[in-house]
Amino acid sequence: ASARLPGFPARTPAPANSGNIRMVLPAAPVAAAVTAVVYAALLATTRIPCGADGTFCREGACERVRAHLAANLHGQDTAVNLLADAVCDHVASPRPNKPLVASLHGSPGIGKSYFHQLLAQALYNATGDGSRPAEDEFGNPIEPVAPGSDHPNAPWGSTNGNSNGGGNNVVDAMVDKGRVIKRHLPTFMGGDVAPRWNGVNANNGVNARVQCPGRDCPAYKVIFGTDYVTAEQEAQGRALRDAIVSHLATFPESIIVIEEYDKMGCPARGMLKQLLDKGANGNATFHRSVFVLEANLGFVEINRRVRRAGLGNNGQNRETGGEASGESSGEELGVDELTATQRVLRDTVFKRWKDERCEEWSDTHKAVGSVDLFAPFLPLTRRSVADVIEAHLRERTRVKRRSDELSSLTWTRPDVVDFLVSQVEFEKDHAIEGGKEAGGVLSRWVTRALRRLAQAEDTARKKESQRRAVQEGRLWVDDRSGPPLRGRSVRLEVAKGGRELVASIVD
Repeated sequence: ASARLPGFPARTPAPANSGNIRMVLPAAPVAAAVTAVVYAALLATTRIPCGADGTFCREGACERVRAHLAANLHGQDTAVNLLADAVCDHVASPRPNKPLVASLHGSPGIGKSYFHQLLAQALYNATGDGSRPAEDEFGNPIEPVAPGSDHPNAPWGSTNGNSNGGGNNVVDAMVDKGRVIKRHLPTFMGGDVAPRWNGVNANNGVNARVQCPGRDCPAYKVIFGTDYVTAEQEAQGRALRDAIVSHLATFPESIIVIEEYDKMGCPARGMLKQLLDKGANGNATFHRSVFVLEANLGFVEINRRVRRAGLGNNGQNRETGGEASGESSGEELGVDELTATQRVLRDTVFKRWKDERCEEWSDTHKAVGSVDLFAPFLPLTRRSVADVIEAHLRERTRVKRRSDELSSLTWTRPDVVDFLVSQVEFEKDHAIEGGKEAGGVLSRWVTRALRRLAQAEDTARKKESQRRAVQEGRLWVDDRSGPPLRGRSVRLEVAKGGRELVASIVD
C-alpha cells in the first residue's frame, strides 16, 4: 500500500504503454502559482497613470494650470495669477519644505470653490479636454471627427501608429504669458502625460468621461463644516485630524480643501497648525501637498478696495489709466493694492482667532504664519458675468449635442448675452450673487425658448404623421422619431420688444 500526505491526491498511475512516469501536482497550488505569475506580469507591464494614482502630473503641469484656470475662471485675474504662480513654483520644487497653503477670500458665488476644482483637474491631468475638437465661439465642433480616425484633429487615443496619442498634438488654446488667447486648454502637453479624455471609448464603446472630483483624482479631498458647538469641538477636532492624516498617508500629493476655515474651533485649528507647519504626521509625509483654505471673511474689505481701484467701471482701472489687460475679464488689482489687500486679509484672520482667546498669542501668530498667501477673489462685474453666462451657453450646446437633442446651437451676439446679463441682480457695478444666478437665468430663458420650439416641432411632426397615415389608409400613426430638434440647427434671438428669448430652426 502506498502512503500519501494528507491533503494531496493519490498519485495517478501512468498508462501501461507510456514508458514515462508522470507526477500530477495538486490543482489548487498550481492555480495559485499561475495567478501569482499573471498578476506579477500585469504589475510589471501596467502602470496607473499619474492623477488617477493620486500623484501630480508634473510634466506640463504649470501650463495646464494657467490655461485651465484662465479659460474657465472668469473675472478673477488677480487670484488666478497669484495662485498659479505659487502652485507652479511648489510643484516644480524637487523638495519643498512644507505643503503649499493658500487662503481664498471673497463673497459667495465668485469662484473660490470652482478654483480648487479646476486646480485639481489640471494638476491631476483630468481636465477632460483631450477629445474635444476645435470649436467655434458657440461650442459647436468646427469639424466633427470620430475617435480612432487618422484625421489630425482626432481625439487622443486614435490608432494612427503613435503610442503617445499620435501626431495629433492639437492645441485648442494658445497660451501666452499665462493667458488664454484662443479657446480651451491645450489638449496635449507632450512626454508621457497623455490627456485623459471625455467621450466614448472607441475600442469598447464604454463611456469614458473623466470624473474629477471622483475616480480620476482620488487625492482631491474637500472638507465641509468645521464650525461645531463647543461640546463637540474636541471630538470633531480629533475626527478631522484622523480623516486628513489618513488621506495624506494614502496620497502624499493631495489637494486638501477646508471650507470656512476661519470658523474653526480651537482644537481643530491647533491640529491644522501642526499639519501645515511640519508637513508630516506619524507615517504620513505630505510636503508636496496643496492645502486650500476657503473663507468668506474679508469680502467687505475686498469690495471696498475694488471700488477704490475703479474696477468694474467698464473694465477701466484707474491705476493703469486705461483698458485693463487680459483676455478673460481684464480686471486685476495693481501690485501695491494687491499687497495691501493681502496684508489686510492676514490681519483680519489673525484678529478673528486672537479674539477667541483659546491659545497663546504666539500660537495664533504661528497658525496664521503657516499660510503662504492670502488670495482675494473680486466681486464680478457685468463683463465678468457676461463671460460666465456665455461659458454656460457653450456648455449647454455641448450637452444638447452630446445627448443628440440638436445638431448645433448658436445665438445672436452680443444681444442674447446682454439680455441674460440684464436678468442678473447687480448692486452698482457688481453682481450681488456673483455667478450663482447664471444657471437659473439660463433655465428661465434659454431652456424655455428651446422647449417651446421643440413643442412646436413635435406638434407639427405629429400632424404630418397623421396626415400621411390618412393618406395611406393606415389605422395607426408612427410617432417614434426621437427628439423633435434632432439633427436641426437652432438659433437663439431676443424677441421683438426685448422681453424674452425665442428659438428658431435655421438649417
